Amino acid sequence: MNTGEVEIYNAIRQAQNGPAIIRYKCIICKEYLSDWETNRGYAVCWSCKGVYFPAPKVEEKRARPQKATLVQLRDGKYIVILD
Repeated sequence: MNTGEVEIYNAIRQAQNGPAIIRYKCIICKEYLSDWETNRGYAVCWSCKGVYFPAPKVEEKRARPQKATLVQLRDGKYIVILD
């Protein structure tokens, strides 16, 4: 092989190797995604996900306050009725 063929051979070998690292970018802020986000198939970084797609806040179910009424029965006893 002469020098021209060696250069062509090395250029072909380098081109066939491909990129050493493939990096993915967030579709919103264009920052690089981490390996964890890439492996999970996310297209949005963690910070953008928190800002633009927040988790729904679940409110605690509270019982409606009931109105208590004190009623006297015929035998002199009292009973509490909750409305």
